[in-house]
Amino acid sequence: MAIFAELFDFAGVCCANPIDTVSKIPAIPAHKMTRLFTHTSIATRKTFDAEQSEADKAISFKGKPDSTPSVEASAKITPPTAAGSPTARPQHPTPMATSTTAHPIRTLREHVTSLEAAITLCLAEPAPKPVHRLRTSTRRIEAQLMLLELLPALPPHNKDARKARRLLRKLRRAAGQVRDIDVQSALIAAETPDDAPISFQKKSRQLREALEKQRTAAAQRLIQILKKHQAKLALTLESLLATFAPAEPLTIAPTQLSALIQSWFAQNMPNEPASDPDDPEHLHAIRKTAKLARYLAENAPKSARTPRKLARTFESVQQAGGDWHDWLILSTIARDELGKSSPLTKSFTTKCQSALRAYRKRLEALPA
Repeated sequence: MAIFAELFDFAGVCCANPIDTVSKIPAIPAHKMTRLFTHTSIATRKTFDAEQSEADKAISFKGKPDSTPSVEASAKITPPTAAGSPTARPQHPTPMATSTTAHPIRTLREHVTSLEAAITLCLAEPAPKPVHRLRTSTRRIEAQLMLLELLPALPPHNKDARKARRLLRKLRRAAGQVRDIDVQSALIAAETPDDAPISFQKKSRQLREALEKQRTAAAQRLIQILKKHQAKLALTLESLLATFAPAEPLTIAPTQLSALIQSWFAQNMPNEPASDPDDPEHLHAIRKTAKLARYLAENAPKSARTPRKLARTFESVQQAGGDWHDWLILSTIARDELGKSSPLTKSFTTKCQSALRAYRKRLEALPA
């Protein structure tokens, strides 16, 4: 978290004159640049090897199978044997086994580092990739704080956690508006081949130009929100990490993490409305719940098969639901901008209906 100050200074320089950004970038030591660009993305996650013995960290779950499992952390430290005592034995290095345990606090620290970099890059230039990274980082931190709420015996942190969530929500929503426009613009371009009729291309260009204006305004709002809240968010997250520092050795076994996530998802799964099972708000709520469950499951390293399989299931639901929702929003925009009879509007509506059927199939694979 100490790198926050340098990152924000750097961002301030970039934003003061974005045209001359490259010439004003301050030199950052290599070791800090390595930290700056260490991040977690949707496609890849770091696998952490165990750095402490199992005697230093243990988790046990207690509870009935039909209830949310509780987690109790304990640490047992074996005092070192005196070098000259009869029981002293030479220490030999042992082969390092691949860890399958989750490190929730260490993962939180990683997501905070990713957010630091995303904020800096967005302040310099809110391009599509940094904006997407910013939005994802905020959501992952929110999910991580939610996971830590399910674990007992952690230092008191509710006040800072609530404050962090409030600030993260502001950033996520502002970034989401920009990100949604980026996705919609890309979909329009993909649906407009070079050999399309002139009238079709004209309507496509009209729609993209309208979205470009909206993106410019949304990007400006995002920068304003980042400038307004970045310092407060930095201090809040730094305070949270300092609070959690004594509990950083905490780990969760794969089967325990899977049980915890499945129980959480079952309790938070939105109830299907009796009137309209395809209600957009209901289907979108399922997608958001699946996304959080995926992020929770991805606490486990790739070597942990059970929670990673669970993460892939939730990810497939998230992706299918995202495709459907993107086409739904785009078809609505096209109808408002071009009218119902526009070939582009009809094309988007057909894509939306197809995506909804695919989403429905993915929902059938969700854990009961």
